Amino acid sequence: MGTADAGGRELADLAERMAALDGDSGDRVRDAVAAFRAPIRVQTAGRAGVGRSTVAAALTVNGIADAVVEEADAVDVPGAPDPALDGDVVVYVLVESVRDADRDAVRTLDPAQALFVLNKSDTLGASRAAADAWATATARAAECSDEGGLPALPLIGTLAGTSAESGIDAVSAAVTDRIARTRARRGETLLNALRSHAARSPASRDVLERYLAGDHAVALAAAAARLHLADFAAEAPEPPRSAADAARCADWWRAQLARQPTARRRRAVVDVRRHYVRVWQQLSGSPGT
Repeated sequence: MGTADAGGRELADLAERMAALDGDSGDRVRDAVAAFRAPIRVQTAGRAGVGRSTVAAALTVNGIADAVVEEADAVDVPGAPDPALDGDVVVYVLVESVRDADRDAVRTLDPAQALFVLNKSDTLGASRAAADAWATATARAAECSDEGGLPALPLIGTLAGTSAESGIDAVSAAVTDRIARTRARRGETLLNALRSHAARSPASRDVLERYLAGDHAVALAAAAARLHLADFAAEAPEPPRSAADAARCADWWRAQLARQPTARRRRAVVDVRRHYVRVWQQLSGSPGT
């Protein structure tokens, strides 16, 4: 869905042009652009001793892009208030099971933006055989998800930098997916703000509408649209590698239009298809329309 700096220079230039045309709107556009481009915060949280630092380090080493990873203070410390779990993505670390303090801490978190990581998974169960231990850890993670209300994945944090069997790849993929959703929601907020300013500021309307019609804004709109079409994730075509792929993607999404029960979903399908048409134009060398 793009990175924080995708189109960054274009957005910075847009804010500067807006400031020259309309000071008040320019300031608001600059603020909207800054909010979109701000680093996405991935927060590791949990009780003392569960491995918050280990998980944060594992995510950093594994190359979580487009985000900063930070460790929250421990939950359930006697005499101390619990930390605010206010990251854009929250990775809540468990050991063995979900306790009452864990359940209380995550009660208000959105499962689409948070997950449990069952750390030290190699210590679960009686068997030390790798296959048995991992099967036990996977089953225990499913129990933690049922008990705590968040998706859960097992991890052997101490092996995360040295072994593919640690579980870090699955954890990183889940975090990356949530980062992408955060960026898409920010993109939707940005586009809505720019459309609003275009409607209210005659002096800067042409500049804003040119940006909104451009490739970067079309890509942002497509990423935001997918938030409203999550049920298509499994059956949608893979991202295109060629002009022919992009044309097939555009055709596939056009075919989905008649299936949509609401105007909001139909607009979302149109936004996704428009992006693939632009990708086809770029890859084929065809002029834009």
